[in-house]
Amino acid sequence: MLYLGNLPLNVGAFHPMGTNELVLNRRLLNNKKGFEYQKHVFAILLHEYLHSLGFEDEQQVRKLTYKICIENFGKNSAIAEAALTGPWVDLSEEDFDVIAPELNLELIKDFEKIDINYII
Repeated sequence: MLYLGNLPLNVGAFHPMGTNELVLNRRLLNNKKGFEYQKHVFAILLHEYLHSLGFEDEQQVRKLTYKICIENFGKNSAIAEAALTGPWVDLSEEDFDVIAPELNLELIKDFEKIDINYII
């Protein structure tokens, strides 16, 4: 299950261990547009998905996220860059001063909906 929430800007997303939930930072993604948005969403969701598979060590997950991105998209791809730098690279100091009023979780409906009739 995927949720959007108002998290501190230094947090891209989080996965509550032992659940099938990912919470993506709505505020952080509101600062991105178009492909900038897509590449960061992909890298962040991949990172949190690896946590959901049981990888707890943050450094290990960062390295694995980057490795998966370069193996599938190439070392010079925008997605590999997003996995390496994170979405914080273009934020200003003032962006970090804004405090989130509330978590305000919003469930993304049909995130896991599969329209294909075969077993994975």
